Amino acid sequence: MTLSVFSDVLRMQRPVRPSVGRTWRQCVTGVLMVLSMGSVARAQSTAGELVGLVYPVADIQFGVPVAGVVQQLLVKPGQVVREGQALLELDSQSQRLELQRRALVAKDSSELEATRDRLKLLDEMLQLTEVVASRSQSVSKDELAKQRLERMSTHGRLQQLQAQKSREQVELQLAQTELAQRTVRAPRSGMVVDVVIEPGEWAKPGDPLFRLVDTALVELRLNVPQSVARGLRVGQRMGARFESGAAPFQAEGVVHYLSPLADTASGLVDLRLRFANSKGLIRPGAKGSLITASAASAPALGRKP
Repeated sequence: MTLSVFSDVLRMQRPVRPSVGRTWRQCVTGVLMVLSMGSVARAQSTAGELVGLVYPVADIQFGVPVAGVVQQLLVKPGQVVREGQALLELDSQSQRLELQRRALVAKDSSELEATRDRLKLLDEMLQLTEVVASRSQSVSKDELAKQRLERMSTHGRLQQLQAQKSREQVELQLAQTELAQRTVRAPRSGMVVDVVIEPGEWAKPGDPLFRLVDTALVELRLNVPQSVARGLRVGQRMGARFESGAAPFQAEGVVHYLSPLADTASGLVDLRLRFANSKGLIRPGAKGSLITASAASAPALGRKP
């Protein structure tokens, strides 16, 4: 037997070791299979839930109706305000003086009263003159015509003064409105979450200076498949699960809006539910899950919008 043949025989009798690369690939494959099974299990555990985001129904930004220098800032972020509460005051010294001037002008009715009294006397004199003229020839036609003309002129002046007083009242109301516009008031009740102006700065219309949010009524907005949308209607009560600091909880809301159209790209339908949130437990910006099957077990609050 030659040396090469002997070597071949020895290799055939030596036990074969599995390669390190093949063993590593088998381990990785096993790990991936375990992770895949876990993902499937998690997906199955969340089946029946459609996730959306919570929005406040009232979330408004507003500023000043007229331009001016901020004289006083009356609120700060995080403060709860009521409808009509003053939030900011602009410098209003000139407007206050104009209002006083308009009030004095509108109050002065001396000329109007004098003209009214003069017209009353002219009416009496004209009646006497007409009686005398009808009984005798002691009053000339020129004198009678002169009295009639003076009476007509005084009556016309009285009408002018009455119209002038009406205009002065309107101008007084305009001055009051201009002064009221120097104070920015809350358009509704809620919480001030943002203020972007400081006293002494110039404010002009169109710039959002305040953000006011009312979380007493919140809205869960989400997109649902058409198969789910077909079974829903506006006014229908539905349950949803919301994230919380400690543990998720359930609440009952009402379908407020269901779009008649489906998205052309995804085929999903816009759905919006409203929930009463007087205690502020549902935080806008958090996630909410619409429960379409008994897949979740969280404590229910039973709130009604």
